[in-house]
Amino acid sequence: MVRRRTWLVTVVALVLIVATVTYGVLAVDRPRVESVENDWGTVTSDRTEIETEVTVDNPFLLRLGDAAADVSYTVSLNDVEVATEQENRVHLGGGESTVSVSTWIDNDEIPAWWASHVNHNETTTVHVEPDIVVEYAGIRVPAEALTRTRTVHTNLLEPLETNESRQFQISNQTVFVVNETNARWGNATVNRTPIEASATVTNSLSVPVPITQLGYTVQLNGLVVGQGTAAEQTVLEPNSTQTLEASAVIDNAKLDEWWVTHRRQGGVSNLTVDFNATVAYGGVERTLPLEFISYQRQFRTDLFAASNATGSASANASAGSGNGGEGGGREAAENGT
Repeated sequence: MVRRRTWLVTVVALVLIVATVTYGVLAVDRPRVESVENDWGTVTSDRTEIETEVTVDNPFLLRLGDAAADVSYTVSLNDVEVATEQENRVHLGGGESTVSVSTWIDNDEIPAWWASHVNHNETTTVHVEPDIVVEYAGIRVPAEALTRTRTVHTNLLEPLETNESRQFQISNQTVFVVNETNARWGNATVNRTPIEASATVTNSLSVPVPITQLGYTVQLNGLVVGQGTAAEQTVLEPNSTQTLEASAVIDNAKLDEWWVTHRRQGGVSNLTVDFNATVAYGGVERTLPLEFISYQRQFRTDLFAASNATGSASANASAGSGNGGEGGGREAAENGT
């Protein structure tokens, strides 16, 4: 009887010890994600690699030794999930460990992201969400997460927002004067991105100036991504001021090809929009560039910052402002040369 009682006491004591240790592991020393670092890897014509390093703090492993982790994460640009990955049984050492994983963006996702970027006023919010579950001796412990959030912005149409006065000349003769130009994005879809441009012009001549056609060409890094007719025939009435409308369309099906050049140039691109007009003047029809609504704009993207987010569980780390290259500060848009 005494022996049986001793055995029961021993069992109860062991249960209490196991319960105490388990409580300490789960409640006190729960692992957590300390930081998330992203960078671009290999770029091919079909897909783009994202390299990710997740630093995990595993305090309880200092006592229990090595463990394994199941790692999954997603990368989203606005509402477009461009990458997801999961790796199981990743080795973790004691203390602080860095887990390296990589995944691939299908370049066919780029048009959807571009449309989202344009429709959000040229703004992209990048979400990197890792999910890690640490396992040791049959005990699975979810790590406290750190969602990394970064907001980037471009301003590609800014060169057309001007009230600078300019002259349109043919054979050194001023045909009309441009008083103001404006531009805005239309509603972008996965298939197309409209650009609506306009110019307020004054024809000070005593004769009308017929414009039989407006044409346009849009290029990204020298790749033609849009070309066609911007407007049908219009007539600038004599001694009058009126608005000249011009519309261009980017063919988003070509953006996956542009993306490859963009990444291979370190996240830098040149956007070029050229308009031309076929004008009947002095009995002669000529096609001439409309320099007042044509422009070049260099821009860079910095979807992943160099200074990576760290912090407590479930914290958001947002990018600061400032110009810089890929991996620098807030995404910048700069005038081209």
